[in-house]
Amino acid sequence: MSAIYGVVSRDDPHVGRACLSVMARALADFGRDGFGEWAEGGAGLGQARRFTTPEGRFEAMPVVDRLEGFAFTAAARLDNRDELIRELGVCVNDAARWSDSHLVFAAYRRFREAAPEHLLGDWCFAAWHPRDRRLFLARDHFGNTAIYYYADARFFAFAASQQALLALGCVAQELDELYLAQYLISWPAYHGERTSRRAIRRLPPAHTLTLTPEHCRTRLYWRMEDVSELRLPGRADYVEAFRAHFDQAVRVRLRANGEIGSQLSSGLDSGSVATTAASMLAQEGKRLRAFTWAPTVDASSFVGADIGDEVPLARLTAAKAGNIDLHPDSCEQVTPIAGIRRTLDIYGDPVHAAGNLFWLIGLRQAAQRSGCQVLLIGQLGNAGTSWQGDVLSQPWRYQLKELGLNGFARRRVRDAVPDRIRPAIARTRLDAQWYRSSAIRPELASRLDLANRRSEDPVQIARSPLDQRFAILQPGRTIIGTVKAAMGAHFGLDLRDPTGDIRLLSFVLSVPDWVFIDPATGTDRWLVRAAMADRLPDEVRLNRRRGRQASDLVHRLRRTPIEVEATLDELDDGPAAAYVDVSYMREVWRNTQHNDTPDALRKARTVLLRGIMAGLHVNAVCAAGAAKAAL
Repeated sequence: MSAIYGVVSRDDPHVGRACLSVMARALADFGRDGFGEWAEGGAGLGQARRFTTPEGRFEAMPVVDRLEGFAFTAAARLDNRDELIRELGVCVNDAARWSDSHLVFAAYRRFREAAPEHLLGDWCFAAWHPRDRRLFLARDHFGNTAIYYYADARFFAFAASQQALLALGCVAQELDELYLAQYLISWPAYHGERTSRRAIRRLPPAHTLTLTPEHCRTRLYWRMEDVSELRLPGRADYVEAFRAHFDQAVRVRLRANGEIGSQLSSGLDSGSVATTAASMLAQEGKRLRAFTWAPTVDASSFVGADIGDEVPLARLTAAKAGNIDLHPDSCEQVTPIAGIRRTLDIYGDPVHAAGNLFWLIGLRQAAQRSGCQVLLIGQLGNAGTSWQGDVLSQPWRYQLKELGLNGFARRRVRDAVPDRIRPAIARTRLDAQWYRSSAIRPELASRLDLANRRSEDPVQIARSPLDQRFAILQPGRTIIGTVKAAMGAHFGLDLRDPTGDIRLLSFVLSVPDWVFIDPATGTDRWLVRAAMADRLPDEVRLNRRRGRQASDLVHRLRRTPIEVEATLDELDDGPAAAYVDVSYMREVWRNTQHNDTPDALRKARTVLLRGIMAGLHVNAVCAAGAAKAAL
């Protein structure tokens, strides 16, 4: 998909076009089909073009509306394209020549700052009104595009990647220490508008930004949390409605110029996406290419009762569909640490699943080599389409059966505790060495008062099942879409996630929690299991074991000891040593080399590799800051 960028100078009428050229060079991954730029009077807008829909080839942004007096640029793949065409009165005979971005332009022309409420899909746009020197930016509901921005008293710039802003040379390389610490301990409070660099902000999902000579303000235009409970006559009605929403979410993501692939595991979400897409493609005589990560060794000792090799179940899903060509890939060309380094280069910030990056990169490379332009994923299902349900939403007899009398009593007491005293209780129960589940330096955790600050985070107090789901989805805050946009662009892929479809998510969040568990059989995730009864093989559909990607991570690290030790030395000798506890990471590394246990795998992920990712990022940012200061 395309991307946007732009600048506004408060006092230099000539700065626009020069800055656009600098940013365009940093957005080469997004602009595989060229660039378009407009500049006038110290302001400029740009579009890095990637045509991934049949109508995309007619795209030509930015555009200038002389009558209404504004310039406009956008990047979009719309889910409600047909509905919007009718709403805007576009002639049906001409619709095939209207790109999605031009439909967004027409929506803004009609609805102005209310336009986001009429758009569904992956989109962002910018409108510059020179008469009152006002810039308006907007981003899609769940943030499947990216807009970063930098602002000072004289200058404002925005782009789809941090690298494009850094290329301008005016952004200070100063770390947000709290952001880094929150990343290290897996406290997702760093999601939202902050980045790891204090000077760069992120426009969050479902937000707009308005820049005028007097102010720079953001506004939330939509709240997922406002969903209301849907009451239907019976379970079968929820299943029928789920299938309709799910099919629509998949269908609108199959509009593509080239080959479509899918990331496939042993799970319900990716399996449901792949088999539904395959069925729809079969009607056009097409096949679906599916890519599955394959371990290099038997890693059963590291995953316990979970699934360490997801290829066998993925094969069953492919066979059931009949027109899925499965491509298992061990991704041996990318080492775990090489995957971390490459992701930092692509995305510009540490990301949560550091231990999974080698296979995520490997599968995207495989999809790219095979000629895919679109890659379907099912990343957001756990809190949405395949939500497991809460035992306490079931009849009390079932609760007692599942939890036991003591467990039932503990849950009831826990949920009855008032929110105002929960932080105090959490602090009394905190282990003195809680930080050992991460690589953070104890001194940093203490200086930032992380334990107390985390205990007071209201998101950590998820009482109802719906609150628990919002804590995972993080509506209006999540950064998942920005990672997806950067990674997809780098590999020439449009990553599309039907499980993140807003209409589908709004539906499944409105389903009463009791529907997600069948008390007669004790089946959790019941809604998606019932809906996929004729699409997924029962071995997959009814499977209760969890798939564990990167199950052979420990073996991969053991095969590259020189790389691991050299990286730890690199952290120890640099600024990173003030943020990550390299001595503790070395201890974890020694244990990783000798212990074949689930704990060894867990610490390799959460301590060793997450610490390495944070440390490498610190060293890079500090080095860039020192180089800038020396100029």
